[in-house]
Amino acid sequence: MKKRIISVLLIAVLLCGAVMGSMISSHAAELYGDVDGDDDVTIIDVTMIQRHLAGIIRLDEAAQRRGDVDADEDMTVIDATLIQRYLSGIIDKFPAGETLPTQEPIIEPTQAPTEAPTQAPTEADDEVTKVKNIIPIHFTNNKSWTAVYAYLYNSDTGAAKTVWPGTAMTNPVTNSLGEKVYSMNVDVTQYDRVIFNNGAKIQTTDLPVSKASSGYFIQAKAAGGKYLAGVYPYGQDKEGTIKTVSFDYPDGYKKNVYVWLPEGYNANDKSKKYSVLYMCDGQNLFGQATTLSGYEWECDESLLSLMQNGGDGVIVVGIACGSTEARRNHELTPNLGEVATVAGEDMSTYQNGGGKVFSDFVTDTVIPYVEKNYNTNSIRGIAGSSSGGIEAFYIGMENMDKFRYIGALSPAFILYNQPVWDNYLSGKDFSGDVPRIYFYCGNSTKDMLEQALYPNATAMEGWMKAHGYPADRMITKTDADAVHNEGFWALYFPEMLSWCMDL
Repeated sequence: MKKRIISVLLIAVLLCGAVMGSMISSHAAELYGDVDGDDDVTIIDVTMIQRHLAGIIRLDEAAQRRGDVDADEDMTVIDATLIQRYLSGIIDKFPAGETLPTQEPIIEPTQAPTEAPTQAPTEADDEVTKVKNIIPIHFTNNKSWTAVYAYLYNSDTGAAKTVWPGTAMTNPVTNSLGEKVYSMNVDVTQYDRVIFNNGAKIQTTDLPVSKASSGYFIQAKAAGGKYLAGVYPYGQDKEGTIKTVSFDYPDGYKKNVYVWLPEGYNANDKSKKYSVLYMCDGQNLFGQATTLSGYEWECDESLLSLMQNGGDGVIVVGIACGSTEARRNHELTPNLGEVATVAGEDMSTYQNGGGKVFSDFVTDTVIPYVEKNYNTNSIRGIAGSSSGGIEAFYIGMENMDKFRYIGALSPAFILYNQPVWDNYLSGKDFSGDVPRIYFYCGNSTKDMLEQALYPNATAMEGWMKAHGYPADRMITKTDADAVHNEGFWALYFPEMLSWCMDL
């Protein structure tokens, strides 16, 4: 406080001797990173940013400007990470510089503004790009393990950050439930999987880590004695807003459509446009009440996590399925030819499917409604699981000009044998700007349905390549512990979104 008073007195003296009309700052230069305004950058400033982002405190505009060390006009977790790296000596300066500008440049009335010269990327720019790929993840120890480790690895290369059981997690904070919450930073360009464990035999399943990841907690026992984790946006109690709209469906009944708007959405702010993800089985995306498994997709939690990690908000539009199993099977099955025979299953409800009607309903009714009533941009995605997975894939293939990406999780490609798929794909032109496609399927020995879906679900990428689909526009992920339910789809949804949006 004394230093700040002295600074003000010195400036007052300078002002007295200043030439009339000159501009001199009326306060001491402000330091980037000095969030608490004590003229020094310390770990306390990092903590204040984290508490502000978590909604525990509210920083004023001046503090937020000082905390915006990457100079992107928004204080985010990236700024907190940059300050941590600065304090640990990993970087020696912030992308924004050392001090905030104290005044706007003076331009005489007769002087035309000059265009700033184009500058080549600097080391600071590279540092921002690197930091934006480093996200904090949090594990809530709600099972009271005596120790917590995080084993990080890359699912493509198998490279691990360290040997099993991984990194010992320390210095937890205690949440309002009395549970210890551990945190660590992850470079998602290096590692995309984490297994939380107690250093011995107790562990979670392999959990995807992506730009849309934030918090994990233990939900239930999974197959093989491992734990199934749930996801949540650490430090947030916001949920966004859900609007329900009912439409007349061409098959003669009403169909609900659920529009989830991210936190901060302002209908009156036309300058802010949002991409939109359309999803099948909309009744299972945001709540557990309607799911047979007792789990949900947790789409809102993942999208709030993405926003917390510096990503843009996304509107999610869920189209409810038919009210009976037979009606759902009919709606979400494209009619591509003779349906395959599956031992012990009645396939009659899949034959002559109404997938085209559903597809046309999405593109001709739902999309125009959403784009008329909400602030959207031109980026659209389509996704679903099981029958919703095959239907989402079909909608994307039929409308490659309308969708930027497709997510097909545990897709029911088993409904048609390879010759039928070859016949369908051979009629498509994949030479243009085609959508990115994310395929996923579990393969737990405890789930006969997921195992039955696995061969065709994992073969589709190869079939697509054979018909000229660009290899770099597709990816297939699998999980040997995963069963056929929303609990596992919720875990892979953040990765699907991050990969499809090329984050």
